[in-house]
Amino acid sequence: MAAATSALRWFLLLSASNILGQYLDVGPFENNGVCGKMICNTLEKLKELEGCMVVVGDLQVSLLEKTKREDFEGISFNLREVTGYVVFYRVIGLESLGQLFPNLTRIRGAQVLNDYSLIIFDMPNLKEIGLYSLLRIDRGGIIVWAAPQACYLNTINWKVIAPRSRHVLGSSDVKMQCVSTCRCTSDIETNYCWNYKKCQRYVEGPEADKCNEQCLGCKKTNGNDCSVCRYYTYRGRCVSKCPVNTLLLPVNKYCLDIEECFELKGWAWNNTCVFDCPLGYVVSNISNIISCKPCPNCHKTCDSLMIQTTSAIQAAQRCVYINGSLTIHIRAIPEAMDELRAYLGQIEEVSDFIFIYGSLVITSLEFLSSLRYIGGRNLKDNKYSLVVDSMINLQSLFTTNVTNNLKIGRGALNFSRNPVLCINHIEQLNRLFPLKLDNSDVLQNNGYSGGCKYASVGLQIRVMNETSALVMFTPMEEPDVHYTILYIRLPIGSHKMFVPETCSDSEWHAINVPIDFGKNGLVELSSLRPASTYALCIESYDTPRKYLARSTIFNFTTPVGKPEPPFISELVANSSTLVVLRWVDHKVYRPHITRYEVDLTIIDINPKNIRIRNHCKEDNVPEIDFFRHAVVMRPPPDYDRSCESMCGVLSTVTAGALVEEYIDFCSDTDSNCNIDEEEAPGNTTIGRFVRTMSLNISASRKDFQIGGLAPYRDYRFRLRACVEDVCSRSARSVVRTLYSDYADIPTITDVSANDDGEISVKWKPPDFVNGIVLSYSVQVLIPRVAESEEIEFSPNVWCVAADKLSVVVKYIARRKYYVRVCAASLAQSGACGEWAAVRAPAPATSRHSGHVPAAAAAAAAAAAAAALLFAASAAAGVCCARTRPPHDDRVPLVDITSMYRIPGEPADLMLSDLVSLSLVTEQNNYTE
Repeated sequence: MAAATSALRWFLLLSASNILGQYLDVGPFENNGVCGKMICNTLEKLKELEGCMVVVGDLQVSLLEKTKREDFEGISFNLREVTGYVVFYRVIGLESLGQLFPNLTRIRGAQVLNDYSLIIFDMPNLKEIGLYSLLRIDRGGIIVWAAPQACYLNTINWKVIAPRSRHVLGSSDVKMQCVSTCRCTSDIETNYCWNYKKCQRYVEGPEADKCNEQCLGCKKTNGNDCSVCRYYTYRGRCVSKCPVNTLLLPVNKYCLDIEECFELKGWAWNNTCVFDCPLGYVVSNISNIISCKPCPNCHKTCDSLMIQTTSAIQAAQRCVYINGSLTIHIRAIPEAMDELRAYLGQIEEVSDFIFIYGSLVITSLEFLSSLRYIGGRNLKDNKYSLVVDSMINLQSLFTTNVTNNLKIGRGALNFSRNPVLCINHIEQLNRLFPLKLDNSDVLQNNGYSGGCKYASVGLQIRVMNETSALVMFTPMEEPDVHYTILYIRLPIGSHKMFVPETCSDSEWHAINVPIDFGKNGLVELSSLRPASTYALCIESYDTPRKYLARSTIFNFTTPVGKPEPPFISELVANSSTLVVLRWVDHKVYRPHITRYEVDLTIIDINPKNIRIRNHCKEDNVPEIDFFRHAVVMRPPPDYDRSCESMCGVLSTVTAGALVEEYIDFCSDTDSNCNIDEEEAPGNTTIGRFVRTMSLNISASRKDFQIGGLAPYRDYRFRLRACVEDVCSRSARSVVRTLYSDYADIPTITDVSANDDGEISVKWKPPDFVNGIVLSYSVQVLIPRVAESEEIEFSPNVWCVAADKLSVVVKYIARRKYYVRVCAASLAQSGACGEWAAVRAPAPATSRHSGHVPAAAAAAAAAAAAAALLFAASAAAGVCCARTRPPHDDRVPLVDITSMYRIPGEPADLMLSDLVSLSLVTEQNNYTE
């Protein structure tokens, strides 16, 4: 709390001077969206941000104390980037910063305000921050204070946005009223949000948007529409380098024309647009042409410096001579050592004293790389010209070059309470001072936690295999010395020197070694990680003399051995015959992998399981389970990151795919995952499709497409990573191909009918099937019906078991039928073949003369009855014609049987199908 109060005090002092003293000279410059420093303390000034894509400098929105919520309605800017810091201070009525700046993506923090780049202070009406496009703060921290109504402060992962900085978030007075729950993902590591509508976006990791490599953030719907550019920007476009005849604006890597640079009140120097000359140069103005010229002796002299914040470090950038003292007290600024190297490395002389104390992050004084003289004109406590106190992580002092050339005017040095600073470093520096330090004080207060003495124990390390190593050493002759082996697994790719003081106790493994006097020490290290580099040393502690010594730190690497399997991050059906496989490697084994092995096998479907159910009685339409067509998993921490569903396959082809959490089956169960696996199945086919396949893939590939697969079939995939001839166990997964619209169609091979209405149908099964055929259906359509029957235009259907390829059905006796066969599969309820026309043979007639068949007699009787009925109807029609309302007797021209008719045949539903030919003839005669 004290640190936060101090930061706020500094903030108020500095922000007040900025806000009250400089805003009159600031105006916006809008050219390709590039604007200068903006201080907005009125609504009119705020509206000058219109058209600004980037602010070169700081953005201060402050002291808008008479505004109301309604004043900000409809005000929104397309600002994407600020190169300095951003301040919101006493803006009354503003409820969300995202309302004003919905597209703000990057705050570079080239200038910070007391360690912070985003400052939100004294905002009484603010309900949320809402900067949902913000992806990165390059330098400086975040402070939100005195915002009593603000919610969603802790639902943002600030470590992702500003990973190397402090985050000070004040508590809300309405915490109980804040419904600050994110529902973005089931993964607690990425379930962060700006409000209940907007989830946090990421530049990297599984939840990152899939953007063009030139982009830092982009639209979800278009990966080439960048929020801001990752590298260089020229006229609104992201480029890999600046075009010829343009100037680089170093602060944000914008490529400007010289006129644009002039508009920003800068000038051209060394192909860059600058606003001040670098060290060793001064401004040159010849005929109104501004440039920089060398000035070897133009050094800036500064008064006494008090370095406590990042902005104070930056303010000392040009100081070469300090006319006074240099005091450094930095408690908790991440990456402070890099800042000190960048801005204090040119200091050559300090006229009084140097006082460095209580700085947790400083591990060395090597950042004063140009120091040549400490005058001692005025001494600390009237005695010391160099004081280093309570530096709990300080391990080394100046560089060798500084130590060999440093001159001291007068005074002594004073080192106290520096637990890991070895005394030999202090003694070497003490020789340079006119007044020597008392050695008894040095021994009592410094180097008591570190291994400052060298332990000569003849340490040897023999690597036995990929998981064990043997440590051998020769103990000292003193019997009361205790020995401890310290070792740590080094991060992959790290070139940093690790000593026990720079890491927490939990990171270093410690083994106490019991020693039999006169015998060598021998310890076996087990449970090591393969393909890993370890640092190891031995500490000896002399109990009577309280003397701690440490051997040289040795590094050793375990062999690769059998690699860990790759991780299948995506197994996606891209079509009915194509599957896309993507994977990532275990970080430890990635550099050693030489090839991959992939094999796949179709999962057989047992016909007995199909025949258990009567698919003719159970009229179940198959439901498509999209989850079986895409397996998407988030890799565990030991594996490389995966692009997951942002790769472009899932979002466009396979609906319903979800990113699943990884479960380590081998670790979470008692299953033995290292059992001998089946050999690769080789290459076989089932019809024209793949049954089994085995492939070798080069180590450079991380994805592969496999085609020729059967539609709507489950395939089991196995993927192995190999180091030469030694391969990992298999990573396994199963995916189902998509269904094909052209599958499941049977073909009729023979069809016949008799005059009793029996229809015999034979067919061959589909050439290829979506999975397996569940049943067949035979459909029969009678295109013509008698007058006495209702007109029926839907076919009659008979279901047939899947193992049958012929059937005889009994239907109404007719001269002509249309027949087709359909198949039901795992993917669809009915895929039908073409209609086939079949005619029953004409009934046999008697050949004896004078004998009239019964059917002919019946037809004659029916014709006579029809004639009498027609005559009666005609007479009745004449009588009633005058009283009957008119009506439409036209026959529809639509052929209702067309959907069942074989192409090329004439329509069957005509006028002759509704009345007999004799009646039509008689009606025509009557009309005449």
